[in-house]
Amino acid sequence: CTSFVALFLRNNKRLQEVKEEKQMSEIAYLRSQINPHFLFNTLNNIYALTLQKSDAAPDAVLKLSKMMRFMVSESSKEEIDLQQDLEYLKNYIQLQKMRLADTSTIQFSIQGATNGLKIAPLLLINYIENAFKYGVIDEVEHPIVIQIFIEDDQLLLEVKNKISDHELRADEKSMTGLMNVKKRLDYLYANRYDLKINETNDFYEVKLNLKLND
Repeated sequence: CTSFVALFLRNNKRLQEVKEEKQMSEIAYLRSQINPHFLFNTLNNIYALTLQKSDAAPDAVLKLSKMMRFMVSESSKEEIDLQQDLEYLKNYIQLQKMRLADTSTIQFSIQGATNGLKIAPLLLINYIENAFKYGVIDEVEHPIVIQIFIEDDQLLLEVKNKISDHELRADEKSMTGLMNVKKRLDYLYANRYDLKINETNDFYEVKLNLKLND
């Protein structure tokens, strides 16, 4: 009887290890599906600046370099410092602003202290990128609004944009990326996140609340 129990426990432990390995492999796969999407869009932005012979192009290249360094050295980690992820977001948004004549059409703010908090990399960027892809980016009366609130170990991301009537090609759409993020949230923040998406005929709004500490 004792031998049977020991064998059962060993088999159960191995099954759990296999499940965790499979889960982590899938998380890595989902993350790898997202990364090239960011790089492609950022390169497009810089290409537009070079066509315009913009003085902002060198700074854009520097920001892209920082983003690529982040993706190479940090994106494969299970968790990174929240401050690092926020810097990535800032660089992305600055690159977007460089394309605009009036930067007031983008409202971006971060409130609260990171205080050594950690987060899974490249979760928040997808909802922000989605706003730029599907949203109106050149109307002062309908700016893209991106707000991040941090209190204790809670992070709240709010993104709101007016929906553009411009039809994207199938290969430009990012619904797969958003579905991948939802899967990553389910894996990494099960019972520790709340995601609300509200879509009307004119506006798209995302509210993601994350409890960063387990």
